[in-house]
Amino acid sequence: MNITTTTQGFELNDAIDAFVRNRLYVALKRLSVHVVAIDVFARDTNGPKGGVDKQVLIRVQLPNRQQVIVETTHENLYAAIEKGAKRTKRAVRRHMHKARHIEKQRLRDLPAASRT
Repeated sequence: MNITTTTQGFELNDAIDAFVRNRLYVALKRLSVHVVAIDVFARDTNGPKGGVDKQVLIRVQLPNRQQVIVETTHENLYAAIEKGAKRTKRAVRRHMHKARHIEKQRLRDLPAASRT
């Protein structure tokens, strides 16, 4: 699983990068065969003003050029990453379930002669 982290408005340090990699690895390890790459974009929208302003966007690249994109906002960067990882796991699982269901439906609709 290739995970890339980019920040805007603050400096990316090793602790943040390690936390992002750990949370996404734990969340998506069972689905890692279907994940091509993960891009994480973190930014501080209000700057030094404070408030609910840490925004994390997680983009998961799946096979066949498909993408799952999840965006979360929280006042704490680590909480935003945690929340985003959980939401990403659910979104990827839902996407894979739908893809499997569509594939089964497509195979079921094929004539019996063309299946062999």
